[in-house]
Amino acid sequence: MAARTVKRRHVSTRLSCKLLILFTVSIFCVVVLVAAALFSVNSNSISNKPPIRISRAAVFHGPPKIAFLFLVRRNIPLDFLWGAFFQNGDVSNFSIYVHSAPGFVLDESNSRSHFFYGRQLSNSIQVLWGESSMIQAERLLLSAALEDPANQRFVLLSDRCVPLYNFSHVYNYIMVSPRSFVDSFLDVKEGRYNPKMSPKIPREKWRKGSQVISLIFDFIAPDLIVFVPTVHVP
Repeated sequence: MAARTVKRRHVSTRLSCKLLILFTVSIFCVVVLVAAALFSVNSNSISNKPPIRISRAAVFHGPPKIAFLFLVRRNIPLDFLWGAFFQNGDVSNFSIYVHSAPGFVLDESNSRSHFFYGRQLSNSIQVLWGESSMIQAERLLLSAALEDPANQRFVLLSDRCVPLYNFSHVYNYIMVSPRSFVDSFLDVKEGRYNPKMSPKIPREKWRKGSQVISLIFDFIAPDLIVFVPTVHVP
């Protein structure tokens, strides 16, 4: 009789332990599921929020620069004029980038201004006038200039451009203005629009403009994704 009582108590104790373990595991599972649900809700709420764009001018400390981007064939024919222009400025207020023919190096043998020595891009491409390769070359220039956080303005120039005012005047004028300068007008000449550009570029949206532009950083910041080595111009 005593043996049976002990056995029943032993069975009851084992059953109580199993129930306790089962209860503990159940509580743990509930806690994990609740935590996972809360994490999922927070993640969704964060991902659904629009990205916050921060102007680089707001986080950059120091003198802002103008990045002068030269898209040229080989050397810069009017480099002596640009040399006098840059001589009037502070080197901490500007940067120079040159997209020239692949393999062409700017030095004292082909440039009359030391400001251009070694300023050519190392990843330049062969450019044909009026072809999409010009767009790709411009992107390479912008990509190189964006590596310097001090560059706040970006001025695209050709080998035929010349400065009409001294550096101080140009620097102050561009830096004070909160706007970009882009030339765009209706093209009245027939034959320039290619129907193959439709539907991405419909005829009524077709515009003509000058290659020379001046951009602020905030204008190109939303499109930084295009300035990567893998981009292909259609």
